[in-house]
Amino acid sequence: MTFLDATVPELVAASGETWSGVEALDSFLSGFGIEDVVRWLGRRDYPLPDRERPPYFRYLVLTCVVAVNDIAGVDRGTHNFRRRLGQTLGIGELQAVDGVNRLWRGLAEWSARQRLAGRTVREVVLPDYGSMNLIGYAVRMAFPSWRDRTQFTAILKRVPQPIRLSPGRLVRELSRTHRTLDFPPSILEALSDFATRLRSGQTVLAGHRFWSLVESIEAELMAEAGQSPYRRISIELRFGGYEQDVPEFGLVYGDRRSHHETTDGAGSWPDAIAVIPKDPRSTVGRFLAKGYAIFKRSAGCWVCDDTGVDVNDMCMIVAADGSAPRAWRVPTTWSEIGRGWRISERVDGSDIVRLLGTGDSGIRELDRPKLVGGVLLKRGVYLGRPGILPRIEQFGAGTLEATRLVGSEGELALSEDGGMTTTLPLEGIWRVSVSQAGEVLELPLTLERNSAEPVAYQSPPRADIWQAEEELRSIEPASPPHLVAASRSGTSGPSEAICSLAEAIVSRAGTGWRDGDLVALVQSVYPRHGVWDIIRSFQEAGWLDAYSSTRWRARLWRCRPPGIVALPGGDAVVDGALGTAALDRLREAADRFDVTVQVHEGMSPDCLRTVRLTGPCLHDLSETLGWPMTSLNGLPRPTDQWIEDNRTPDGRIHSASWSHEVGLFLEHVPDTMPVTVERWSRERRDESDLYVVRDRSGILRKTRSRVAAVLEGHRLNRIPIFSKRKDQVVRNGMSGHLPVSIARAMRFRSLRASGVFSGDGRNTEYIYFPDREAQTWLEKYLGAALDVGATGPLGSTAAEVEWRHRRGRRPLWNARPIGSFK
Repeated sequence: MTFLDATVPELVAASGETWSGVEALDSFLSGFGIEDVVRWLGRRDYPLPDRERPPYFRYLVLTCVVAVNDIAGVDRGTHNFRRRLGQTLGIGELQAVDGVNRLWRGLAEWSARQRLAGRTVREVVLPDYGSMNLIGYAVRMAFPSWRDRTQFTAILKRVPQPIRLSPGRLVRELSRTHRTLDFPPSILEALSDFATRLRSGQTVLAGHRFWSLVESIEAELMAEAGQSPYRRISIELRFGGYEQDVPEFGLVYGDRRSHHETTDGAGSWPDAIAVIPKDPRSTVGRFLAKGYAIFKRSAGCWVCDDTGVDVNDMCMIVAADGSAPRAWRVPTTWSEIGRGWRISERVDGSDIVRLLGTGDSGIRELDRPKLVGGVLLKRGVYLGRPGILPRIEQFGAGTLEATRLVGSEGELALSEDGGMTTTLPLEGIWRVSVSQAGEVLELPLTLERNSAEPVAYQSPPRADIWQAEEELRSIEPASPPHLVAASRSGTSGPSEAICSLAEAIVSRAGTGWRDGDLVALVQSVYPRHGVWDIIRSFQEAGWLDAYSSTRWRARLWRCRPPGIVALPGGDAVVDGALGTAALDRLREAADRFDVTVQVHEGMSPDCLRTVRLTGPCLHDLSETLGWPMTSLNGLPRPTDQWIEDNRTPDGRIHSASWSHEVGLFLEHVPDTMPVTVERWSRERRDESDLYVVRDRSGILRKTRSRVAAVLEGHRLNRIPIFSKRKDQVVRNGMSGHLPVSIARAMRFRSLRASGVFSGDGRNTEYIYFPDREAQTWLEKYLGAALDVGATGPLGSTAAEVEWRHRRGRRPLWNARPIGSFK
């Protein structure tokens, strides 16, 4: 803190009320009594308590208020501080002001002590008080005076708003020769200092006293014009979908996410643009008024905000048909995201700056260093796990330094580009300093290693807007479950990556995850793994439920609340999203009921753990925790499980076909299979994808389930997508999964969660652990899509030999529809 604006407009803003300036000033002054003022400001020896908050701070604000404002009853012609303070209090003159400078020094010393103790307090930088050894700090910390502010406001009123909003253009306008004598000396000095720093290349100047004054006056002028207070907004863009080609938009006010971001139906561009304020004071609002929005890359997403575009940015453009960007000569392609709106591929920021032109409000002039990305637990507090730490952005040519204030475990490293890294979970408080040409801006950072257990988990979303994704027609048990035989627990504990991701996912148990947010999170933790394999492993482990939008091509993920599933034989398994905090609470409660908590590790470090409960009081434990208790169901019937979709490919684009050899949906696949699996999409992305299974005679089946369509294609073509390997079922291709309800049932029976496995010298595999009952079910359900080797049913070995000889290009023709295997 280098200055304190204590003018009447700032008092009004600080009050939070719709008061006039006189009302705000009178309310502030009414809180001071003569005796208290004399005690604090008139004595050199009055003790200064070292508390968490200094009780004398309001008296220091009073000294600045008296120094800079015209107050009723105070002689406007006097600059005598004693007289102005006395007349403010209703007496002629306050003789003793020996405590004023002492209190300011006390505040600076208190700030230093608090900062050393790790508290997020600004540093107080006191000016030179000159010859005013009793009151100099108050006089020189107060900026500007009420009269100077009034005079400067009158000057700014005559400057067009577009110029007022641009630091560079405003400095050039105010530095013109004919304005030299217009400015009060204090503001002219501040302007000169700001202009000098700006011309020298400094960009971290948003907190400079001159620009802070300009922004304050701008808000005042808008209020006089009857406009609502300005709210800084931004739009975030992420990409969801299996192919990460579904743009999802969210509105953010300041540094807090809008509730529109996760409400029913939100996320598409038409939904987003309907709630974005069209404020002409905002760069975002001015862009949208011209029919476009420019997004720049920022910590795992794309952001359109008021900071503008820099030449070093990588950008994407959302533009209306007929707007200026649609005619720009830039190397990009456009795709439709709504009626009359299109989105570009990546565009270099230097091209956009060139096309916008010098002085355009969309070009960034000042940097506002900020923390972006990471997993926000609450305001200013982030999850301190490797791979998902926040980063610093918009610090220009400044240098970064992180200072630990609280905590001792682990090290936080800051890279030159603002990235933060660590190898171990962190817990503590840091101060991140951004230094540029002697100016220092500090950002407090608090990291916690675990997420708190949510007070309430998100309820299932509205059924008319979000429908649960289904992969089997019926999950009703066809027979009672058999006695569960627990398998041997894995020998390796979970990796730091899977633990970090689990804590991050449960941090939004109360709100849920949009597809794009979840994809970006997983990519930050597992940059070299298949994103959807990792997400699928959490879904099959019972952590997440998926819901598809009925309005557009989007998906919502809900964290499942913990529950207890009773197994045949008396034991139980915990189901749902179980973070560290919930697991600790479970262990504490289990000790009271003499229940044993056993954690079964996965066979791979990247598999989630399974928690088993053993003891006589499981129902009491369930009631104490508030976790519902259910019984394990038997497996559903393996036949007649196809879910037909009534939609047709008409009005859709054939976007990809399934490659049985690669195991992915690709745009161009050789037409060598007798049965093909096709993905059909609406160009506007206003519906979920349609998957079509067809042979050379026409369409056989249609579904919205990607999993069911892929399994059907492999079964009809008699090409195994899974192979039996000892007690495991291993996927052969790069993607493809079993129905989620079956995968969850297998976890309860084997106490091993499915997931990815990276062996030495191998590609990443996806592994399931079925018991004997589940294996029999899979053989009936998948047929030739499951290679069981010599231990399988008659004919499977021959099918395997034929498949290997033909290399997957000439499968048999006599396959029956999925689920009809007898």
